[in-house]
Amino acid sequence: MSTLLEVELATRLSFSREQRAFTRGVSIFAALGMALGVASLIVVLSVMNGLAGELTGRLLNSIPHVEIKSDDPLRVQAVVSQLAPEGLSVTTMPYIRRQLMLRGEFTTAGAELTGLGGRPQEALGLTVVDGDLGQVMTTRYQAALGEALARNLGVGIGDRIDAVLPAVAMTPFGLLPRYRHLTVGALISVGASPDASMVLTSLDTASRLSSSPKPDGVRLQLSDAFRANELARDIEFRSDGQLKAVTWTEAYQSLFAAIRMEKVMVGTLLGALIAVAAFSVVSSLTMSVAEKRSDIASLRVLGLTPDSIRRVFIMHGLVLAALGIVVGLVLGVTLTLYLEQLMRLAESMLGWTLFDPSIYYIGGLPTELQWRDVSFILLGALALSLLAAVYPAHRASKISPVLALEGLDA
Repeated sequence: MSTLLEVELATRLSFSREQRAFTRGVSIFAALGMALGVASLIVVLSVMNGLAGELTGRLLNSIPHVEIKSDDPLRVQAVVSQLAPEGLSVTTMPYIRRQLMLRGEFTTAGAELTGLGGRPQEALGLTVVDGDLGQVMTTRYQAALGEALARNLGVGIGDRIDAVLPAVAMTPFGLLPRYRHLTVGALISVGASPDASMVLTSLDTASRLSSSPKPDGVRLQLSDAFRANELARDIEFRSDGQLKAVTWTEAYQSLFAAIRMEKVMVGTLLGALIAVAAFSVVSSLTMSVAEKRSDIASLRVLGLTPDSIRRVFIMHGLVLAALGIVVGLVLGVTLTLYLEQLMRLAESMLGWTLFDPSIYYIGGLPTELQWRDVSFILLGALALSLLAAVYPAHRASKISPVLALEGLDA
């Protein structure tokens, strides 16, 4: 039978005005359910992509892109200068990192102190909220505190804090923890969790605090952090394995694995909406088959084969689902592109902030529309719709012309 005729029959079935009101209502709700599922998946996955991208970008402003354990910065710098690919800017900074307690006027907090050599204020993408980070890096016993950490301690620019180190000193009164006064010279922010524990000082200050004359290693900041693995492999190969390079993807592997797993789980759960809509397609097609039994019988008498009937009803189900998928695609993409503006409108109407930056580190919901995800959603929805249409179409193909015309069950 001609494919064009099958398509025409499927189209007439899909847009027929002779359907019962209840059957038409079930069909409409099936299409709306498909649209809701597709739109929800597009919006939610786009938000998760945006949040992951925002988190990655902010972390890369504060964490080392490549970290090399070596107390000889000059050797590392020489190796890096020979291996840095063309077009990739690499800044080397010797560092000392220690865990310590900071004591403010009223409270204490745990923190991670990092002493950096060179000119980190130019290589790091930190936001200086107050003070002068460059002066901190050239002045002994000055420190730059994460904005959230300073807020927790209740200190500001020019205030003094006590840095209590995980070491003891022998005194006439016995063993006492070592501590040193530091002056807050700058408040910095990356807009992420490190703000609550980050302390930056010069390498000289960190060396004196830790009584360590040599750096713990060298950290590399790259103009393109996503080429860190390439550079790390070259460094290890050139040094015959004597230099061990750890990239940011390895150091934070568990974090990004958790983000990917969360995206998969949320996508799977929201995909259940599409599955429910597919079951509605089954119901709609089953009711349509029951209504059109005499019509199907007539078509069989006119020469339509069971395979043709099956294809007609499968296309009927796909047309119904495609309407919902297209509506969901348009709605999901539109909401994703204008989500920030819609949030601002909601905030102005409600009179309060939906996302407080001091709590969530973000002032809105960043979105990143990835067409790969959209394509996967559309193909998944079509595949489920195809599967949903198979059973009712098979039932339609089994209707006997004689029995149907006589009003008997097949």
